[in-house]
Amino acid sequence: MRIYKAKAPMRIGFFGGGTDVSPYAEEFGGKVLNCTIDKYVRCQLRPSADGGITIRSLDLEEVSRNVTGHWEGRLGLPQAVLDAMPAAQGVEVTMFSDVPPGSGLGSSSALVVSMLKLICTAYNIAADPHEVAELAYRIERVDLGIPGGRQDQYAAAFGGMCVYHFGGKRVIVEPVLSDPAMLLELESCLMIGYIGDRTLLRHHLMEDQVRRLKGGDTLRYHDETKAFVDESVKLLRAMKIAEFGRLLHDAWEVKKAFSPYIAPPIVDEIYATARRHGAWGGKITGAGGGGFMVFACPFDRRLELERALEGAGVRMRPFSFTTQGVHAWSVEVAEKGAGG
Repeated sequence: MRIYKAKAPMRIGFFGGGTDVSPYAEEFGGKVLNCTIDKYVRCQLRPSADGGITIRSLDLEEVSRNVTGHWEGRLGLPQAVLDAMPAAQGVEVTMFSDVPPGSGLGSSSALVVSMLKLICTAYNIAADPHEVAELAYRIERVDLGIPGGRQDQYAAAFGGMCVYHFGGKRVIVEPVLSDPAMLLELESCLMIGYIGDRTLLRHHLMEDQVRRLKGGDTLRYHDETKAFVDESVKLLRAMKIAEFGRLLHDAWEVKKAFSPYIAPPIVDEIYATARRHGAWGGKITGAGGGGFMVFACPFDRRLELERALEGAGVRMRPFSFTTQGVHAWSVEVAEKGAGG
């Protein structure tokens, strides 16, 4: 029996986040800098014993089944992926994420991209990274109506440190760093930590940002945050990591103007603690409200900053950058019960 597996990386968004969201991306052109990290959503596909479709989420401890043509269960996102890929029948799909849901690291999109690559590999369906990313976007944003942008799907599909240009007929993917030493140097001055669930997303954070943009309240801030992308790339290529970290601070101050829900008091308190203990700058890694934060600091102050943040209740997580996007592979295993 052949079993298929896939993993898609999550990402740290550095600059330009929010400009990949409609309608800004289509009207003015979005631009985002992010890099994938070694935190993954992992999936497995194997034949189903009953001929139906079963989805198991190990970390959420949820199961969805479709035996009669209708879904039973609450795993709406993977259900939508399988609905969009009708070739997958008579299978059991198992999945889990390396980080909690609502991380701000793009885990939902990584799940969709991982499942799409898994199914395409299992059924010999040709799909390049652009096609995988666009289908993932359609499933999340159109089929399910989940508000958000495009950067997470593209990061999971392509991987690496890239600038993504949105708004044209085709998304342009611009790799930024080819020298491994540059990525390693940046990595040595960055830390990430989990500050808690994004509970304020119940305030419809993304809808609030779009409403303010359409009303003209935040157009200037979107333009400013997009301009940070080109500046940050120049700093990276010149190996000016301290200046890159300080630019994170400047961009975070602008990002908070998108919506009052982006930085609740606990986020401001944690960020102030980080600054007191040596951080050049930092930001929430996703839309806001909670999840993970990234901090840039001098190498020789990492331990001091880590201890201070842990004392403030932040759960620090080690990470490394990755240079590749979603992967899928297969292995042959003996069927249960075979060979006595």
